[in-house]
Amino acid sequence: MIRHRSPMIRLLSQRALRLILGLLVLIEAIFIADTFTSTLEGVIRLGGTAFDLLRVLILGSPEVIAFALPIVLFLGLYFAVTQARDANELVICAAASEPWQRIPRLALTLGTLGFALSLLISGLITPLSNYALRLTYGELQARLLVEQLTSPAREAVLREFDGRAVIATPPSDPETAPEAARGGLFVFRPGGGGRWTASIADNWSVEGPDDNGVFRIRLEDFREYRGRAGAAPTAETGPRISSQLPSALQFAQINVENFEIDFTVEDILAARDQVRAFGERYLFDEDGPLAGPERVLSDGRTVAAPTRAFGEMLARALLCLVAASVALAAAVWSGTRQGRFAALPAGLIAVLACDVAARAILGEAAALGYPRFWPAAAAIAALGMAPALGYVWTRGELIVAPPRSTR
Repeated sequence: MIRHRSPMIRLLSQRALRLILGLLVLIEAIFIADTFTSTLEGVIRLGGTAFDLLRVLILGSPEVIAFALPIVLFLGLYFAVTQARDANELVICAAASEPWQRIPRLALTLGTLGFALSLLISGLITPLSNYALRLTYGELQARLLVEQLTSPAREAVLREFDGRAVIATPPSDPETAPEAARGGLFVFRPGGGGRWTASIADNWSVEGPDDNGVFRIRLEDFREYRGRAGAAPTAETGPRISSQLPSALQFAQINVENFEIDFTVEDILAARDQVRAFGERYLFDEDGPLAGPERVLSDGRTVAAPTRAFGEMLARALLCLVAASVALAAAVWSGTRQGRFAALPAGLIAVLACDVAARAILGEAAALGYPRFWPAAAAIAALGMAPALGYVWTRGELIVAPPRSTR
């Protein structure tokens, strides 16, 4: 809890933080409940455990906090101020020579903390969780693949893993075949430039794992085909189709009587794409949200520019400052007869409208380069905060005084 020598600030800050944390937990619980069924089905389909399900749910939650933070900040600050005012707690503080101007300072402090937390979550925690979530699903797929390889199936199995299509068929006569018998194995891997590789084994078996976790696949009657697809005939080249067939069917064949492959689960995981995708890169990475393509201005100058993702990220962070200011203005207005019932919904609508407008404006301003992006961000913050703080400054006594129907 925040410790402050001012009773008014200590009272409001502790109450606001409790409300904000409680609302964040509630929103996270609603999100988890909404996605629980689909997430559970996906984890079960991949053979995951309860621990895997918990890990997937936790890794998917940081992004929700970044989206909900401005609204939660608005609601927490609004109810903290109005509850303290309605209970005459602020009047008592004012009687003890506590100036009401400390309340807007607290609101701006909480808005600034929300701004920094939003950038931290969007620029660091969310990319880290997205990357870990993708690797988690890759680990589940690898474990499922190993389990299917080591457990003979009585029906054909088709799996796609890391760009490869794997088909494992049961024995030709599964009723009389031994328990550990397997049928054929077919693996197809496409490559760049029309190249492809197809591997076939008529009899295969899996041994292991040994003490080091190593599995061994024994392939008998192994054949591998490597080829390159040619261009398909067109209407103009139709008469010459016979001359194109050789190029379309060119391939090399490799025959091996017995072939062995050693592998571990870690080998399969290492084959996964470890390069971070765009949504998995940190804010200050060289190819992250701050490093967009350069823009050429109308005067011919080339300037650096952020990505649209950073524009929306900054807009949501600035919305925390706007939400804190609007919450204070709504609390003041709720002390009047006109705003007693309209202040809360009007404030929520104002925050949501600012969210939509700010993300659209800064998303487009990102395409104009940094020289125009930063002024647009400053203008959005000023236009969102100035009217609310101006209203609070002119009607500041309503923050402290309990509401009366005559106002």
